[in-house]
Amino acid sequence: MVKLIRHPNNPLLTPDRNNEWESSAVYNPSVAKIGDKYVMVYRAFDSNGKSTVGLAEGSSPTSFLKRRLFIKPENNWEEFGCEDPRVVKVEDKYFISYTAISTWPPTIEGIKVGMAITTDFSKVEVKHPVTTFNSKALGFFSEKINGKYAAILAADTDKKPPKIALAYFDKKEDIWSETYWNDWYSHIDGHVFNIPKRDEDHFEVGAAPVKTQSGWLLIYSYIENYFTGSQGWRIEAVLLDPVDPFKILGRTQEPLLYPIEDYEIYGNVHNIVFPSGALIEGDDLFVYYGGADTVSCVASCKVKDLVADISGKL
Repeated sequence: MVKLIRHPNNPLLTPDRNNEWESSAVYNPSVAKIGDKYVMVYRAFDSNGKSTVGLAEGSSPTSFLKRRLFIKPENNWEEFGCEDPRVVKVEDKYFISYTAISTWPPTIEGIKVGMAITTDFSKVEVKHPVTTFNSKALGFFSEKINGKYAAILAADTDKKPPKIALAYFDKKEDIWSETYWNDWYSHIDGHVFNIPKRDEDHFEVGAAPVKTQSGWLLIYSYIENYFTGSQGWRIEAVLLDPVDPFKILGRTQEPLLYPIEDYEIYGNVHNIVFPSGALIEGDDLFVYYGGADTVSCVASCKVKDLVADISGKL
């Protein structure tokens, strides 16, 4: 069975006590390539418990420096935090989706998806509130599917049962249309994407899907005993049909990664590996993840080996 191999540079980012906005945690990273540069966005946590989005730059997919605050609460729909960014290049723009917190303490109704758009990461050009219901972990597909923009997201993620669902948009403006999302949610059962799991377990979208020659590879989080007992966090993957992502072409039969290193076991929340970014570079798949809700990490494998290993296994 293929496993993700941790990089010796791990953790890639650790909290910086000299920067209040990222003094407690820097985790759940997502990475994009722009020219010959790599850009990481990540969840930063200050000493008061508020989240913002940091940005780090690197010359390789496994080394990041030049950290700065990039996305912070500026509107009532994100007033109490911007969490867990996922960055994808869609045409000529970079879409950064994130969890927007509008109530404190957080309530189910106050956890939704927001979005920031940038061309070159020098600044955020515009922000939009996106979903109108309890949701998070939205990842855009980097290419249109059957002529439509597409995204996968976790809906009703703080309720039981959680759902992973697909959304298609005729035009970009639909992505932040309240009318679109109200109608979409009223027919949510028709959008749900079926990953088999036990009733006592939980799953959530991890990284935004990445395109391979065989289909879309979705790296996701699977949490054993989420609702009933001692939680077991692990990273898994499914291969989706390139033209109909509702179709699962294969899935992992064993975890790609689970907590064993100190930086995954000990932290703000112990024993967590949460996948939040994926990047294909040559023959390699890099999976970026948060360790113990505290640090940013990366692990990798050969793309063709993973695809071959999971194809046809349901």
